[in-house]
Amino acid sequence: RWAPRRPSEHPRAMSLMGKAALVVGGVGPIGRAITRGLLQGGADVIVNSRSEAKLEQLASDLGRPERLHLVHGSLLPSSVDLTVERVLAVATPTHVVAHSAVAWWGESGAEDETRTISVSRKGQSILDMERTIFSDNAGLLVDMHFGVAQQLIPKMRNLPGASYTFVTGTSAVLQRQISGLMRINAHHVSGLASALRAEARTRADDIFMSEVRIGHLPLRDLPSVSQLPDAKPLSSEIGMLCAGIAQAAERWPGPQAGGDTHSVESVEDLETLRGRFPVQEVPGEPLKILWHWQSMSSTGQAMPKFPTGED
Repeated sequence: RWAPRRPSEHPRAMSLMGKAALVVGGVGPIGRAITRGLLQGGADVIVNSRSEAKLEQLASDLGRPERLHLVHGSLLPSSVDLTVERVLAVATPTHVVAHSAVAWWGESGAEDETRTISVSRKGQSILDMERTIFSDNAGLLVDMHFGVAQQLIPKMRNLPGASYTFVTGTSAVLQRQISGLMRINAHHVSGLASALRAEARTRADDIFMSEVRIGHLPLRDLPSVSQLPDAKPLSSEIGMLCAGIAQAAERWPGPQAGGDTHSVESVEDLETLRGRFPVQEVPGEPLKILWHWQSMSSTGQAMPKFPTGED
């Protein structure tokens, strides 16, 4: 089991030192960036996936940091209880970032939990779908997130400085061919986030409940943009924003009133939020920032992972 590090043991104690964080949906490019942000903020970070290969790739991409903890397990309804049990065997997370935009890489492999809802048949209308298929899958993604929230939020209510942040949005995905079911699922998760925030206010909850809603951010010509001075992928900035929100929760006196919906409709919106939620990073060499299309080779060199060149 994970043993928390005391902030006093470090000459420059970080806000998230000694705290555990869980990233739901952490093995894809966006989730990887969120995981990196929380690690840079000082947290021990837990990531789960049903794919051991993707967990291994995540660890490799991030340079196998000591504070990264991998849990093999699915969040499908039949498996979520066991997976959350495995997470809690590592630590009870003080911070959760629930990333729901898994459609951004949902086509990458059959082991993805969302493979069924991410596949789209060219030219087929959602109205051509059989009703049983629709009813079985229209709420699959939100069901997974609900299963995690239902079990973890009651356990987090007694943890000082706790936060639960949803990262939602589909606009960037709409520039690509995705299924209607995935779009419906993504909006369902945003609805769950809204309901939990409203409930937290009613309860005067101590959990800092937030939603980062990603809008129509531009896709980038990465081979050229990545060569510009000080250029960073938007995924990296989203990851650092999530870490900044978690650190803000550590400073929040409670009861909960600080969580909110943060809309990101432009790069300028993202920059403004990064200024509002700055991150105090751990000292030392920062973890490598990878673009959406990159992975790490066995030699530690950044290599193309996806042929599309999209961030």
